[in-house]
Amino acid sequence: MNRENELMLQYLRNITSKVSVLIERMAELEKKVFALGQACGSAFHQVRDATVKLAQVAEETRMDLSEYGGTIEADSFFRGC
Repeated sequence: MNRENELMLQYLRNITSKVSVLIERMAELEKKVFALGQACGSAFHQVRDATVKLAQVAEETRMDLSEYGGTIEADSFFRGC
């Protein structure tokens, strides 16, 4: 009976050791997941800001071209034809 108890205790120690390792790895994984979430949030905001800026520049360019188009048409040699 004593040998069986020793084997059972050894088995329980092994399980406890493995569970401890799993807990440590899960804590490390949790940190990485949070860091990944923050990085994705940061990337989203950067892309959003860049998209807004590009839209503003495109609108300014469209307005400039519209204005210059009128100027070119008014000064064109072919305006009277």
